[in-house]
Amino acid sequence: MEKLYIEQLGFVTVKKISDTKSTVDSLKSEIFEISNEIYKLAELGSEEKQSSSLLVEHLKRHGFKVTYPYLGIKTAFRGEWGIGGPTVALLAEYDALPNGHSCGHNLISGWAFGTAVALSRTLKRGRVVVLGTPSEEGIGIYAGSKVTFVEKGALNGADFAVGIHAMDSWSVGWKSLSDILFQAVFKGKASHMAYSPEKGVNALDALVTAYVAINNLRSWIKNDRLAIIEMIIREGGKVTSIVTDRAVLEIELKAVSGEFLRSLQNKVISVLEGVSRAYGTKLEIKEIQPVYEDYNANSIIDEVLQDSLKKIGISAANQDKGNFSPSVSTDEANVSKEVPTGHINLKIGYPGMALHSDDSAKASDPKVAIDNLLAAVTASVYSIEKIINESELLSKAKREFNGKRG
Repeated sequence: MEKLYIEQLGFVTVKKISDTKSTVDSLKSEIFEISNEIYKLAELGSEEKQSSSLLVEHLKRHGFKVTYPYLGIKTAFRGEWGIGGPTVALLAEYDALPNGHSCGHNLISGWAFGTAVALSRTLKRGRVVVLGTPSEEGIGIYAGSKVTFVEKGALNGADFAVGIHAMDSWSVGWKSLSDILFQAVFKGKASHMAYSPEKGVNALDALVTAYVAINNLRSWIKNDRLAIIEMIIREGGKVTSIVTDRAVLEIELKAVSGEFLRSLQNKVISVLEGVSRAYGTKLEIKEIQPVYEDYNANSIIDEVLQDSLKKIGISAANQDKGNFSPSVSTDEANVSKEVPTGHINLKIGYPGMALHSDDSAKASDPKVAIDNLLAAVTASVYSIEKIINESELLSKAKREFNGKRG
């Protein structure tokens, strides 16, 4: 077996990945149980009480010290094992969508549990932190909870982080769009639509005008080749015979860079304010989801993850190097701006399968995804142990991170 020098521990034997696999396999039934139960619960974002409780219960059984709830978020938690450092943060998600776990967050839960517990059995030094982060999908009062985690210092003391997601093919690294979701609430004045419309202020007319005007920004947003404007009408009146006194436009904006996203949002809000003044309505802007940043991938950590997957026979593309375009958004990106972050995309389903689809929900069933889930856990454990034990690897990851930060 290979020998590796670790500061303060001297020369130690480096395990083969088959040893890591054996440790992970011993947790298979529990990893499956957690993923399967959360799959069946399918709790929407901000409502994941049973899912978060399940993870907390299982982590406690394995000696993790758990804070739950965490940061004032009822369905968030923090689990810790070990003392000293280096420290890795594992990002757990467990929120579903209206059509079930069509984004595979139940698998992320199983991965976070399995990786954390396996590390607690194999690490000779270091600390493992599991962060239970609700509502990655941006639903409910805890939408984008990782943004809150970053802002309130949950990553303080973490040397690096690792997350995973379900996709239609294996890869490492991540490219994501920055994203914000908010509502424009137009408040007018009710009146009889036929008898005295002039005595009312039509909030729906203001909304429709704003919708068209914002759509007309699409030529300007070509300054960012992947900028996206998405809008729906949440409220548009109750009966046709009354001048609509309240109308709600929900707007989601996405862009390659957070900087451009903010300039786009400012322009959209200027349109909303101008239309509101013209129609005489009052305007309220309500944040639904905080800004999800663009992803700051760490090639050092991702290459270690890629190499570990290769050791167990999985060929994973590297999004840091390949011709990949960002197409989705995630609050994990905010973590990647705070600490060096590695990422695995776990293969489920078939090539070209759409996320958030019914097919994706079926593919997230651990009955069909368990083998790939265990592979992702094995590669993660082996990689994290390597990074913690080889100080130069972690130093390189930090240097790259600090260099991108400027």
